[in-house]
Amino acid sequence: MKAAIYTATRNLYKHMIPAIKSLLVNSDVDVIYIGIEDDAFPYELPDLCKVINLSKQTFFKKDGANADNHFTYMAMMRAVLSKILPEDLSRVLSLDVDTIVDRDISELWDLPIDDCYFAATHEWHKAEEGFLYCNVGVALFNLDKMRDGKTDELIRVLNKIKLEFLEQDALNMLCQGHIYDMSPEYNSQYYSEHVDNPKIIHHIGYNGALPNYPDVQKYAAMSFDKIMAERIAK
Repeated sequence: MKAAIYTATRNLYKHMIPAIKSLLVNSDVDVIYIGIEDDAFPYELPDLCKVINLSKQTFFKKDGANADNHFTYMAMMRAVLSKILPEDLSRVLSLDVDTIVDRDISELWDLPIDDCYFAATHEWHKAEEGFLYCNVGVALFNLDKMRDGKTDELIRVLNKIKLEFLEQDALNMLCQGHIYDMSPEYNSQYYSEHVDNPKIIHHIGYNGALPNYPDVQKYAAMSFDKIMAERIAK
């Protein structure tokens, strides 16, 4: 089962559409979970997209250390994927809504992460000897390993210690030694090493400009009906 997940607050719902379309076009993903603040998504989605209402989550306290942050609580949902997704799901690809999959990534789910908590691309500006810091805007999580108690540890830390980049900081701190350094072709952005013809383009939160990017416009213009028909025909 090749699964993926996006999470977003209501103001970001519209940005999910081209991101989801690009993933459908350029992978053989079986199911896409949509973590949102409502029971239903306000835009049409294909049947393989499954909505999860996360608005009543109780993992992170309203008065917790990271409750007041310019990132929303939805970002922290990456730390608890092993609890909000089905227990029989072993791996999931987590993607930010400002990502575009522009080349086939079907092989990404097969990365050798059995002994790792997740795979993600390291950030060049935070390179330190002996410490691997990765951007989790695109991350393949080993949910089975996260269930060994790591998720509970992440919850405790995020409720007690104020962190600049929330779950990203926590994941990097608590999972050291068990992080797979993923090729930057899967997360091409300002903080990753340059690669030609990346497979996943990450626009790093420039939501005001996001609809104007040519790669975003390309997938936004596609229809779900045509995309799904072409997937079936393959």
